[in-house]
Amino acid sequence: MKHTVVIPLYNKENYIYDAIRSLAFQEKKPSQIIIVDDASTDKSLVCLKDSLLFFAPQFLQTEIQIIELKENIGPGNARNLGIEQATGELISFLDADDCYTPSSLREVGSIMEQKNIDVLVVGILLLPSNYYLPNIKSFATELILLSDQLYLIPNVLHTISAPDFIMGLGSNVVIRKKCLNDIRYEKNVSLNEGIDFWYRVLKNIKKEAQVGLLNKACIEVREIEGSLSRISYTNWAALEIPVTIKRYQKSANRYDQQLMGMLSQRWLEHAMERLPSWQQKVLFVLNHASTLLKNYYYFKKRNK
Repeated sequence: MKHTVVIPLYNKENYIYDAIRSLAFQEKKPSQIIIVDDASTDKSLVCLKDSLLFFAPQFLQTEIQIIELKENIGPGNARNLGIEQATGELISFLDADDCYTPSSLREVGSIMEQKNIDVLVVGILLLPSNYYLPNIKSFATELILLSDQLYLIPNVLHTISAPDFIMGLGSNVVIRKKCLNDIRYEKNVSLNEGIDFWYRVLKNIKKEAQVGLLNKACIEVREIEGSLSRISYTNWAALEIPVTIKRYQKSANRYDQQLMGMLSQRWLEHAMERLPSWQQKVLFVLNHASTLLKNYYYFKKRNK
């Protein structure tokens, strides 16, 4: 199966070489690599082109496309542009500061073809902490074992709201392009845009589609201070409400509510970790009290 990898690139001059190297030494090369430079202000684009030139012998059978944007709009827009240009039957997204492990694309392609999987979530290893995600113990009863380390997720709209289930972090999803339909990433969103996108994809996918989990580290994700998920805030008001909570705050759908419940807990934890003082933390809680309380009810209800 042909596989397209889309890389959104913005100010990652110190890391893009490693990302490209991880693709160059895949046991099965991607058929297409699309890199969308989101108007980087450092030497990311130069480093990218140097890396591609250096590894050119490894990419003789790979189509490579670079899209250079003049305005920074965000990773969601970059991924959307990549989707439009993708020609592979499979598509995945690799963050420019992350790396695939050498066997990842081969294993993923083989599994999705042989087991007829439409969407495959893969494990990630956070570096340098060496912390592995997901921790399946808390939702193991929601999975069906297909083979060693491979599980079927029969009710993914329910499982996606499990606190320890990770979908979207580190771009750890591979999908048959036809299953994306017309769903696209939200633009100008920096918090939880990944899980918002994948949840909408899953809500619109055919009922007979199969979603799997490969419970092994296929992506190495760098823990970089200052990245979008690790940014610090000087004021509570700068910490935006996650797009999924905005989208479904009036929904009566149980899965929408469960997802809001889980994301509200992550949002609260993110605020407590990233706001600079107890005063700012208290102001955050007071100003979002009604939303946090309502969604906490959904969070607790999911686990009953």
